[in-house]
Amino acid sequence: MNLSSRVLIVLFPFLLVSYAFAGKKVLYFDDAETVGKGKYQMENYLSYLRNKRDAEGNYIFNFTYGLGERTDAALNIPIGYLRSHGNINFDISDPSFEIKHKFYEKEKASLAIKPYISIPVKKESPFSEGRITYGITLISQWEGDKFILYSNSSYMVHGNSSLKDGEFFQSLSLEYPIRESLSLISTVYLSFNDRREFGAIAGMGYSKGNIEIGLGVGKNFHSSNVFSVYGGLTYKFFLP
Repeated sequence: MNLSSRVLIVLFPFLLVSYAFAGKKVLYFDDAETVGKGKYQMENYLSYLRNKRDAEGNYIFNFTYGLGERTDAALNIPIGYLRSHGNINFDISDPSFEIKHKFYEKEKASLAIKPYISIPVKKESPFSEGRITYGITLISQWEGDKFILYSNSSYMVHGNSSLKDGEFFQSLSLEYPIRESLSLISTVYLSFNDRREFGAIAGMGYSKGNIEIGLGVGKNFHSSNVFSVYGGLTYKFFLP
C-alpha cells in the first residue's frame, strides 16, 4: 500500500463526518452568487452512489476566494471511492480550477458564467481522466416571492475528445423556504455525450450566519444506480 493510500485511509473517517452535515449547493450544483471581494469560503461535498453491482462515492474539498464583488476563483480537490467485487479503492481524482463571474443582476434575476479546467496530478489513479478536461457553465438564478429557481447549463470536453464530442449537462432546481433558515430543495438533471443519463435529487438545506448545510437523496434512472446520498457543509469566512 503506497503512502497516498495510507493517508486517505486515515482521513476517510473524518471525511465521512462532513457527510452528516452538508452544504446546500450539493443539492442544486451551483448558484449565481459570489462571496464578495476579499472574502473566502470552504466547502465540503460528499456523494455516495449505491449501484446494483458496486458502490462508488466522491468527496470534494472546495476553496473559494473573492477576486472582486462579482468574480470568484475556486479550487476543487476531489477524492474518489469505489467498492467492487469485495475490493475497495479510493484515491485522488483530478483537481480543478474555476472562475465564476456574475455578469447580470437585476431585480430578482442573476446570471453567471463559470469556465473551469481539470488537471490530472496522479494519472495512475483509477479516478483520473489522465488528460486535461475543460468546460464552461452558465448559471441562472431567479428569486420569486416564495421560492428560488436555479439552472446550470454546462458543456465539458473530456481528455483528447474533440469539441463537438463533449458532454452536455443541464439541471433545474427549486428551493422552497419553509422556515427562516430551513428550505426544501428538489433537482432534476440530464447529461449526455455517448450515453444519456437522467436523475433527480431531493433534500433539505439549512443556512444560518456563515454556515450552510444540505442533505439529500437521489437516483439516476438511466444506470444501475439503486439510490444516491448527497451531503455538504459550507463555512463562509471574512479576511481580517
